[in-house]
Amino acid sequence: MASSTRQSLAAAKEALQPLLAKADLKFATELFTIGNAVASSTQLRNILSDPSAEAVAKSGALQAVFGKGVSKAALEFAEHLVVLRWSTGSDLVSAFEQLAVHTVAAIAASAKKLDQLESELFSFRQAVDSDQDLQMALSSKTASLEAKLALVNALLGKKASAETALLVQNAVSGARRRRVSVVLEQFGKQISAFADRLVALVTSAAELDKKQIDRLEKALAKAYGQSVTLNVEVDESLLGGLKVQVAGQIIDGSLSNRLQQAKLQLA
Repeated sequence: MASSTRQSLAAAKEALQPLLAKADLKFATELFTIGNAVASSTQLRNILSDPSAEAVAKSGALQAVFGKGVSKAALEFAEHLVVLRWSTGSDLVSAFEQLAVHTVAAIAASAKKLDQLESELFSFRQAVDSDQDLQMALSSKTASLEAKLALVNALLGKKASAETALLVQNAVSGARRRRVSVVLEQFGKQISAFADRLVALVTSAAELDKKQIDRLEKALAKAYGQSVTLNVEVDESLLGGLKVQVAGQIIDGSLSNRLQQAKLQLA
């Protein structure tokens, strides 16, 4: 991420902060909607992300496209967002998405449901990763968005929270060239960043009990000096032990890896 975009995103989060006390899921939905519309229109994206364009011209474009479709609060925040300096048009699109996720995280945190949101997002991502037919259905270029959302809603049922449903639906509708699983992973990391904690993907050869998970969580938090959320999955092909991916590092203590290393030494 370029320096100008990084600074603009930080400024945008600061501007969003006072709005979060009254923000609801409708506001977050509107941020997703504006971002998706900007992503789908090259002309609109170029106008709104052009650093040389006048603020009044950008405001006029937003009013013309979204004036009757979104709330006054969302429109005013969008006007603030587009006058910031973004390195590329896609950075502006990404900012709308990240700020929508940030808003959903704040709403969940206010309702003390942040852990539930992280857990449900990871569970849905696991479901997508483990089902090739589902992956193909969600990435199909011939299926309509309505059909994909109907499938997602049927899978979520009434079990998932409204916050989770909103993020999963927008991971599908705003995936563009990304895999839905990748978008869900990005959303999960953004929610953990909101909570000021790292996310560790732990792959184990067998199910871990709560005591083992708690010990591992504490050990990683101590090692990285920061709270860590564990997303745990089982992969019997590891044969034994664990593999941990955290903060860009892979700690592979699996039996399959040790056997592979032994083979290389004997070769």
